[in-house]
Amino acid sequence: MTTPDYNDLVLESMHELRYFNQRLKNLSEQLSIALNVDKIGTNSPINIKSSQADQVRVVAEGILNLSQLFTTRLDFIDVELNENAIEHLPIQKVNIYGKFDKARKMLNALSREKKVKVHIEGDHSQRRVFDAYSIIDILPYLLLDNAVKYSPERSDVYVEFAYYSDSTKIEICSSGPFVGADEINKISNKNYRGRNAIKKQTCVGRGLGLYFVKYIADLHDISIKYESEKYSYEVDGIPYSTFKVTLSVPWGT
Repeated sequence: MTTPDYNDLVLESMHELRYFNQRLKNLSEQLSIALNVDKIGTNSPINIKSSQADQVRVVAEGILNLSQLFTTRLDFIDVELNENAIEHLPIQKVNIYGKFDKARKMLNALSREKKVKVHIEGDHSQRRVFDAYSIIDILPYLLLDNAVKYSPERSDVYVEFAYYSDSTKIEICSSGPFVGADEINKISNKNYRGRNAIKKQTCVGRGLGLYFVKYIADLHDISIKYESEKYSYEVDGIPYSTFKVTLSVPWGT
């Protein structure tokens, strides 16, 4: 790896890890408020209303999942530094529905902040699995994070699963900045951001999310397709349309 490439990797990794850390910080703050950490040292009991108990459990689960995502992201950095490192990553049997559901839970705080609802439609009891490296966890997280981040407030993200004899098809539909036909094939390129996405000042990025998605998808023979319907409305002066991601995940038993 050349020095410029190494420097780019450091900058990109710091950007991603800062973003994950901000999500982790948000969840930790929610948990701190619920548990009244300002009363540490007073020997006061923890009093939580039954209506808040599940929310505390969800936040705690989100913190655990995000901490695992940190480890996965560090594994990915290791692979970028040394391609042979992939041979040393653990391989696991993965139920892709479960990975998307886990990613949805990790994004609960962001979803609530934007008032965006993520709907997952599919049979969660379908136990179709395939062999995957541990870095597979980043793929559904990045796709749903991208969908929620660019969605207008009070909108919906739909994730639909369809099962076939040799694969699982996953379709993610959300509202997002319009992507022209001349750039739809470029959005997976490293450091590329769509011209309308760049205009959305509340979404700071380095054009890495979909690049990482492609890298991981290719590694697991997952096909991926992006579509942006013709725009018919604007959000804050930015052309918007329905953005669709379609994945085909091969599976085995």
